Amino acid sequence: MSNSLIVYGDIHGCLDEFLRLREEIKPLKTDIEVCVGDTITRGKDSIKTLRYIQKSGIRSVVGNHENKIIRYLKHERSGVKNPVKLDQDEKSIVSKLNINDINFINKMPLFIKIGNITILHAGVQNHYNLDNLSKEEKSKVLRLRYITNNGKFIPFGEEDVDSIFWSEVYDGKQGFIVYGHQIFEKARINKNSLGIDTGCVYGNKLSAAVFSDIDNIESYSIYSIDSK
Repeated sequence: MSNSLIVYGDIHGCLDEFLRLREEIKPLKTDIEVCVGDTITRGKDSIKTLRYIQKSGIRSVVGNHENKIIRYLKHERSGVKNPVKLDQDEKSIVSKLNINDINFINKMPLFIKIGNITILHAGVQNHYNLDNLSKEEKSKVLRLRYITNNGKFIPFGEEDVDSIFWSEVYDGKQGFIVYGHQIFEKARINKNSLGIDTGCVYGNKLSAAVFSDIDNIESYSIYSIDSK
């Protein structure tokens, strides 16, 4: 029997819900566990969550919130004025990071591919090649939500009734994508993708996709825990 792949949605420091979700799923030591990024910020237990993930051997791709911390720390080391501005929650997190935390965040990959399943934070456009991305495209993989009819990236908050959510037109060439970033009331299922950020930190749910057979994309189940 093959190992299961368990992919967790945006945790955002909601450790209690994360623990309850894992208790419901009951992962085996042989299972592969991956987070879609944004494991930290906004919730009350960011540092505890980050260290629990490390201790438990859970992997994570980088989210836009981890990326912001990475960029901030990089500029701090440069000795010039830091263009990355942190809010109070982010400042508190940075002040508590130890060297292991920083190394763990720095090593988070942009995507993880297991079989034909690709885990990343936000999304891709059909002309992207994940193995050969420009700097601009890498940034968009962390932030993509809506595009125009001709495929132009739409910045957050500028979408309108004619905007297209990327997963609606994604062609599947970069694998079956499991992603977070965009909050849905329940998991968003498309032919070639699965969105599992269900807004735990905003009072909704924390969700995970469990693939019982990595070689069979249709083998997944969705687990969700209500936010407390």
